[in-house]
Amino acid sequence: MGLTWLAFLWGVAEACLFFVVPDVPVSLIALARGWRAGLRAAIAAAAGAVVGGTALAVFASHAPDTALAVVDAVPAISPAMIARLQGMMAGTDSAAGLAGVLILASLSGIPYKIAAASAPGLGVPVWELALLTPLVRLPRFVALATAGAVLHRLTPALPGWLRPVRVRLLLAALGWSAFYGAYWSKVGG
Repeated sequence: MGLTWLAFLWGVAEACLFFVVPDVPVSLIALARGWRAGLRAAIAAAAGAVVGGTALAVFASHAPDTALAVVDAVPAISPAMIARLQGMMAGTDSAAGLAGVLILASLSGIPYKIAAASAPGLGVPVWELALLTPLVRLPRFVALATAGAVLHRLTPALPGWLRPVRVRLLLAALGWSAFYGAYWSKVGG
């Protein structure tokens, strides 16, 4: 139960200000505890993203410049990244189009918090963003939970001298270090 809350709170924090994606704890939970725990963590992280993203969007509806300034101050977010996503969002005229833009942004390394802070200023109702959030966030979280669960299942087959816990931690550390190394070098953060 505690790990599920951790994933939820991480989802809230990352949707607002935190710069480490919820995929990290989701994958680690699945790696340590298996598929069911990973799936619970993925769902909790997506629910947390709804709460955090909605809170940021409500704040942005009252103080749009401040909300965008706060998001712009988050490591690895630039004015160019904000302008790019805002341009993509402004070009949509339906919820389906917006969902597509947000999924594309998510897969290309554009943080969701930019969309949450930008939505009210672009005429996207807060309720629409809240409804789209799990559709946009959950598939990636489930994919990472699946990857973690697969590695969880594979590591017990290792010889006894290779302790599965150590191998899992090493795989996670290498994987997330490579991901963030590539991401930070891409965005110049």
